[in-house]
Amino acid sequence: MTARSGSPNQRLLADFLVYLGAELQVSPHTVAAYRRDLGRLLQDPAVRESGDLPSRAHIDRHLGELLRTHAASSVARAAAAIRGFYRFLHAEGLAADDVTDGLLGPKLEQKLPKALSRRAVERLLDHAPDPDDLLGIRDLAILHVLYATGCRVGEVVTLRLASVIAEHRLLRAYGKGNKERLVPIADSALAWLSRYRDEVRPQLRARSKSDPGDVLFLSRTGRPLDRVRVYQITAKACERAELPVACSPHALRHSFATHLVAGGADLRSVQEMLGHASLQTTQIYTAVDHERLRKVHKDLHPRG
Repeated sequence: MTARSGSPNQRLLADFLVYLGAELQVSPHTVAAYRRDLGRLLQDPAVRESGDLPSRAHIDRHLGELLRTHAASSVARAAAAIRGFYRFLHAEGLAADDVTDGLLGPKLEQKLPKALSRRAVERLLDHAPDPDDLLGIRDLAILHVLYATGCRVGEVVTLRLASVIAEHRLLRAYGKGNKERLVPIADSALAWLSRYRDEVRPQLRARSKSDPGDVLFLSRTGRPLDRVRVYQITAKACERAELPVACSPHALRHSFATHLVAGGADLRSVQEMLGHASLQTTQIYTAVDHERLRKVHKDLHPRG
């Protein structure tokens, strides 16, 4: 076991961070954010002076002070980090009580996803990129996958050749925590994927100075495509299609879910396809659809 140093509280924090990364497989970004949030609490002068774990009074005061200087979303994340820390300590027998029981962060305004209309998506896919260009074929395959499956951009760039299960019209994606899920994929997306895989990828692969392995989407030089390039591809396609709204991979994911719910899909199915851990996260799309219905009523009803 690696030797640990620092105060008792800092050692407990180190144990918690190892637990997050090694056992829960939380993303490095989240681990880093929790390290900052909890480190800030443990460095509170009153906490350091006491030498004990922060009390509920310490925590409440700390979060109240944060609210005066930080965004509500940052304070909500800090509260979540503190709750997770104490639950871990209590479960491991390192704290007699979980003093965060009932601790709530600030109430956040629920922001509705910005989804493209169906017509906008059709325009995007029909007018961009160039289907006669090698990279245009690749980019069309990517855009079709984003909209047809609702995959996150990070999931798209980690797709492998074996991720496409054409005979069953499925795509195997790995989401947060490296959790695998199978997502149905439309025939049109499969057609572009097949064309890219058979006609384009071998040519891009031949340009690489090192073996890219079985990564599905490759760059102009044959290297695995990265997240930034997918954002650039999507933005360029949006500009080429002359869409009046900004477009991103995340917007296509939201469009995928919004259009499914508007078409009558049940939330459980949408939850599974999006890879959401909680149904509550998926329920935001019902609000999107209700907003659409209110607009239709206001625009078309005689007394709207």
